[in-house]
Amino acid sequence: MDEKKDSNNFMIQLATFIVNKRKAFLVFFGLACIYCVLSISKVGVNNDLTKYLPDDTETRQGLDIMDEEFKTFGSATILVANVTYDRALSMAKDMEKIDGVSQVKFYDAEDEDGTYDDDDISDYYKDSAALFTFTFDDVEEDETVQKAIAQVREYLTPYDASVYTTVDKDDAASLREDMKLILVIVLAIIIGVLLFTSNTYAEIPIFLTVFGVAAVLNMGTNFWFGTISFITNAVGTVLQLALAIDYAIILCHRFMEEKEHMETVDAMITALSKAIPEISSSSLTTVSGMVALMLMQFQIGMDMGRVLTKAIVLSLVTVFLLMPALMVMCAKWIEKTRHKNFVPKITAWGKIVLHTRFILPPIFLVVLIFGCIYSNRCHYIYDVNSIESKKMNEFMASKQRIQETFETTNTMAVVVPKGDYQKEGKILAAMDCVPEVKGTLGLANVTVGDNGEYTLVDALRPRGFAEVADVDIDTVRALYQYYALEKKAYGAFFGSIDDYAVPIIDMIDFLYDQKENGTFNLSDDISDNIDDVHQQIADAREQLEGEEYNRLVFTLKGPVEGEETYAAVDKVRKIALSYYDEAYVVGDPTSNYDLSSSFSNDNMKISILTALFVGIILLFTFQSAGLPFMLVLTIQGSIWINFSVPYLTGGTMFFLSYLIVSSIQMGATIDYAIVITSRYLALRKSMDDKKDAIVETLNQSFPTIFTSGTILTSAGFIIGHLTSNATIASLGKTLGRGTLISIILVMTVLPQILLIGDFLIEKTAFTIKGKNDETSPKQEFTNKRVAVDGFVRGYISGNVNAKIIGIIDGDVNANIRNAVVVEDEVQEETTQTETSGQRVETDQTKKKEGLADENDK
Repeated sequence: MDEKKDSNNFMIQLATFIVNKRKAFLVFFGLACIYCVLSISKVGVNNDLTKYLPDDTETRQGLDIMDEEFKTFGSATILVANVTYDRALSMAKDMEKIDGVSQVKFYDAEDEDGTYDDDDISDYYKDSAALFTFTFDDVEEDETVQKAIAQVREYLTPYDASVYTTVDKDDAASLREDMKLILVIVLAIIIGVLLFTSNTYAEIPIFLTVFGVAAVLNMGTNFWFGTISFITNAVGTVLQLALAIDYAIILCHRFMEEKEHMETVDAMITALSKAIPEISSSSLTTVSGMVALMLMQFQIGMDMGRVLTKAIVLSLVTVFLLMPALMVMCAKWIEKTRHKNFVPKITAWGKIVLHTRFILPPIFLVVLIFGCIYSNRCHYIYDVNSIESKKMNEFMASKQRIQETFETTNTMAVVVPKGDYQKEGKILAAMDCVPEVKGTLGLANVTVGDNGEYTLVDALRPRGFAEVADVDIDTVRALYQYYALEKKAYGAFFGSIDDYAVPIIDMIDFLYDQKENGTFNLSDDISDNIDDVHQQIADAREQLEGEEYNRLVFTLKGPVEGEETYAAVDKVRKIALSYYDEAYVVGDPTSNYDLSSSFSNDNMKISILTALFVGIILLFTFQSAGLPFMLVLTIQGSIWINFSVPYLTGGTMFFLSYLIVSSIQMGATIDYAIVITSRYLALRKSMDDKKDAIVETLNQSFPTIFTSGTILTSAGFIIGHLTSNATIASLGKTLGRGTLISIILVMTVLPQILLIGDFLIEKTAFTIKGKNDETSPKQEFTNKRVAVDGFVRGYISGNVNAKIIGIIDGDVNANIRNAVVVEDEVQEETTQTETSGQRVETDQTKKKEGLADENDK
């Protein structure tokens, strides 16, 4: 084997080392798999997309403050249908008694005659449906709260209830269950496709082993990143299988070709030496798409990009190091299980493509223009809970059902510096005047008293506090005097203590502390009242007051995103900033607004960088300036067409689906275009007619594109239809549709563009540098024999016997360097001409000697 004997060939040396050390690599992968299996459970999964917002956004800064300073109690909204108002009121009182439930908000103000006004209760009871709003005693993760929601669900078992809450919502668990079924179906499709396109049945278990090991290695090493998003965790394995399947197929097919005329080990060394550069260069286009993702402002791109890049690298490592060992070990089994090729020839399809080459490209250009326009008009959504999916989980189904009956609202917060209750009160009062604001809550507007005439932060004199606390005036005066003494407010003693005013919240805290210290002997009734009020204040403070900031909560009417919603948020923000230099408005609408702002930048960045990276790789791969443009235009066209579908069908597109899928679609499906182009460039040199070359190109490319494309398309559509997570479903559906469109364009329009633009490919090919001049000009010969010692690029029609030095017998239209051209006819005179490194000899003797010398070489 010449390649093996060439000790200077690095790829041969590398392949020889890998094949000879195959047993050591088997042990290495075995240990690596054990390590990764044990590490999978250590991977943290984040379900909150707001964690990936840029640090300089208002939402991210506000959320960080709230996480540090406030406690957010668990909540739930529950709709019960087909129930009377009286029964609903009774249910609210029953559920409020459940341990762990702090409050069940429901309308309870009947008239003396037992009737009620529908307008008054429309927010709580409508069309025989009751809406209950729960507040629990602690945060969602608290064990008491978890038990409370379980008891609430048990109580509601006999009723037609829809529970909308995140208290016991486990996206990761439900997604894992969905992905188990999805993986089984995807694996069944992979096996079916491989059976159809394989040459031997033994390939299938080898492929599955390689895929499985690569997937385990990727999942196990994800804990290096600490935490990954639920999106990456869910689709990473499926996308890895779909993206990396080409690598194993290329190596296997190379091995089967070499095995026809070599022994097993030598065949594997040769196949691996040829496959490593081919597979590595092919993977670069996919990796470039992942790198573009990692440069997104929205850090979910970094999360998914780095995991999928690692997945591709580990797939390459597994194919290069593990698969050769498995192929050599199973060589006899591979031979015994050979079968006929089931993949049909698509010559008829090739002829159709050939005959429509002047029809489809103009249509494609028109569709391309409209696709670009319509994809930019697509209505994007940014809220993960607004995405529609075929399969809906309980959370989404409950939300949709509640919104169909009752008005849509969003709970939001304004975070301001602590210390001035009067300013907070003014902000809350101003927000109440905003039409889109339904209600507000802050320490500055929590009411007390029989008629709610005071707020917690109102400063009351002794007589006013005595009325609120229902304590005799003499006792209150004594309390105020002791309070002034403790606070060193000696000015209170210069006048009447009746004129000394103290905020209600401060006096309640003071009374509670003194009671606990035993300073005062209070009656049991008063003591119990103080305990109750103090506990309510303590709960409010945990949610509304921090060490450095206070939180004002308000309810916003309307959808969670949209221009009207964003305008209302701006009104609230302006109110807060009119009193404070620092204020943060936080909630789903502001999160969606920040996402929409970063989307426009990320959208442009991903599109430009992906096209640029892929274009550069193609430029150096094909050594032509025209080819990258043709290929990128085809794939970019498929992306524009893909994202114009939602606009044309009146649907919406989740913004993350666009960013991720456009990058993956460009990076992955460009491989199909490379397969078509490479085959065509090779066949047009060996075939007389370029039209026949196109037909044969489609025949030879079909198995590879069918195998990889079918798996990626199927995986996308299956994920889109079978997962209950709307975010994942949107990604899958969009990816499946995009891959299918790319395959159609690559198998129809791209070959036609290559055929029509063949002259452009030739004209824009990189020129070859000569020894004494800047470039070697193109040479044209007919019926010549050309002895070549150099590099040839261009069109050759005839028999070629060349590696680096050889004979070309036939028509030549190419750039030639360092070539000796010998005419066939015998001439009496001997002339010698040297032009740009070319030497022409007409002497018959020199002709024979030259050819003999070349053959000896």
